[in-house]
Amino acid sequence: MSSAPTPSRSVIHGDALEWLAAHPGTPGASLLTSLPDKAELGLPIERWRPFFQQAASLCLQAVDEEGLCVFFQTDNREQGRWVSKAGLVLAAAAELGVPLLWHKIVLRRPAGSRSMGRPGYSHLLAFSARATVPAEASSPDVLPELGELPWSHGMGLAAAEESLRTIRRASPSTRLLLAPFCGHGTALEVANRHGLDALGIERNRKRAERARGDR
Repeated sequence: MSSAPTPSRSVIHGDALEWLAAHPGTPGASLLTSLPDKAELGLPIERWRPFFQQAASLCLQAVDEEGLCVFFQTDNREQGRWVSKAGLVLAAAAELGVPLLWHKIVLRRPAGSRSMGRPGYSHLLAFSARATVPAEASSPDVLPELGELPWSHGMGLAAAEESLRTIRRASPSTRLLLAPFCGHGTALEVANRHGLDALGIERNRKRAERARGDR
């Protein structure tokens, strides 16, 4: 009996927006990403906001119609006011007419903790043009912990695992996971563990090398 082929992992060192714009509707693809905040990009908020909205829109358009597009986003503060990155993602999806499958909360610290102006939770949002999550495959709306956080700007392993489990249940035709802004490659590693090929895009050379496993 022949064993299943080992899932592939590749990382493109380049601009994620350029790649996404050139590859809409990638056949057999779902997507998992954490879009960068303004601190990561070194942009003022008036330039970061349109960048973020464009990135969310391109991500939503990059997947197969049967695939899922999942965002892991943590709100942040700007001059004492909260900036809702989850709200910006929802607005981009509404403009494109892509339905929301679910919106989960991922706790960053125990429930009841005082946040002292720092985000106490993150958002996990899943969208799809055609896929649905069967009732028997549903999962809790609040995840009690992020799991291991390999990189401060990345997503926790528990959140990535939940995302991949849902992709596998709701979109069995998915063969490839796209991970724009892949950072250190958490999404790629988890996708491979779930039997999917994975393609990351990362503009920072050192992070791209780390995501490939060149360390």
